[in-house]
Order: sequence, then C-alpha cells, then structure tokens
Amino acid sequence: MAWILLLLAVGCFVFTFFTTSIGLGVTCVLLSLLLVVVSILMLLSSRVGSASRDAIPMSPEEWRSMRDQAEARRAAKATSGSPDAASPAQGDTPPPPASPTV
Repeated sequence: MAWILLLLAVGCFVFTFFTTSIGLGVTCVLLSLLLVVVSILMLLSSRVGSASRDAIPMSPEEWRSMRDQAEARRAAKATSGSPDAASPAQGDTPPPPASPTV
C-alpha cells in the first residue's frame, strides 16, 4: 500500500509540470508531499512492527524453578568454600606506597 501511495505522489508531482493552472499545480504539489509523508510513515510503521517481538510472560512455576536453582547455586558456593568468596577482589587491594621524592 505504501508503494502505491509513493507512485501516486510521483504521479501528482509529474502532473504538476503539465498543468497550466497555478491552483491545480499547488494542490498537486501539496498532495504529493502529503502522500510521500504518509507512505514513509507507513513503511516505518511496518518496519518497527516486524522488528518487535512478542513478549511471553513467565509462569509462576518458571519463576519458582529459577529461584530454586539460584538458591541451590548459592548454597553450593557457600559450602564449597571457594577461595573467591574468602579473598578480596582484585580491585580492593590498596595501591603500593609512593616513594618519597627528594
């Protein structure tokens, strides 16, 4: 449909060159501009509509299973005594002392 409107806009614009009436020429130019704007909006709307995805909400059972898995991972990490949990992070160590300048 948008392509048909663009063809009509081109037709109106071409008709403007062959008319001898100023009023009809101005009307055709304005109609051509309007048809171009509407067709571009239609093309953009279809593009956005095709790119969007349908969001499927998660069921409470899926949320519950994800929460259980996360809790099990946390419990396994706490009982394993991983060295990552006991040692400070690499960014937490203080910088070395600056040497005195003479």
